[in-house]
Amino acid sequence: MSLKQLSSNKKGQLILCCVILGAVWGFLLIRFGASYFKDLPDQKRINNAGKELEKAKADFEKYDAENRKNQQIRRQYRQLAAKAWITSIDGAVETALRRRISEVSEKLDFRLNSIGSANVVRINNDFSHADITLQGAGEIGDVIRFLAALAKIEPQLSWRQLQLTPDNRFNRFNRSDSSVQSVNLATQLNTIPATRLNFRGTLRVLVYIGSMTPAELKITRLPVPDTVNSMEAPEDSEFAPPAGEAGVPADPSGKAEETPASAEVKK
Repeated sequence: MSLKQLSSNKKGQLILCCVILGAVWGFLLIRFGASYFKDLPDQKRINNAGKELEKAKADFEKYDAENRKNQQIRRQYRQLAAKAWITSIDGAVETALRRRISEVSEKLDFRLNSIGSANVVRINNDFSHADITLQGAGEIGDVIRFLAALAKIEPQLSWRQLQLTPDNRFNRFNRSDSSVQSVNLATQLNTIPATRLNFRGTLRVLVYIGSMTPAELKITRLPVPDTVNSMEAPEDSEFAPPAGEAGVPADPSGKAEETPASAEVKK
């Protein structure tokens, strides 16, 4: 059957189209089949890809662990900064720390022998610490109450060093009238329980001087008012004292109030 006869009917045309299509597919397979089959993964390439995947997974776990560690350090840093002394909330540590300790002492009616000045030492770009030395004496219960009150101050204070020694100067010992014996005074005093304590120590507070704001640190404690500045009202404030001499209200008519002394002078 010739090509002309084959193309004269529908069945022959279908066969002719299939032959042409097969020839085209054969040409494409010969032309591009080599590169196509080359790109197909074999067992060796599959094994190499698995090894690379395991390596990438191990690297990811390593970097993820480092990231979690850095996040933990960052959280601890924020917590440490939030618990530290911050000037915008707690005031200038050089003056406010000494004032707070004095307020605790006055509130408990506990007299301190001395309160030193705050010594500020820089640690790094974000933190410094302030040390202040205290010295006092009192009954054991009073000393314990004072130390407990200091522990409640916020930000928290810590003792860099604390020395407690018994004070036997105010102890008395009974002596029998019937038999007077010669005793060593120092030995006798050491056998009597002391009711008073001398203490001397250095308090330390961590001070945050970094760039983070109290809002960023999520600080919940309220700012401590400056008692010095709160006692001084500006002249244009509604809390300012009235014009005129101190303690003498101004006369609305503009005339000074006449005192008994000035009345006698006029007479």
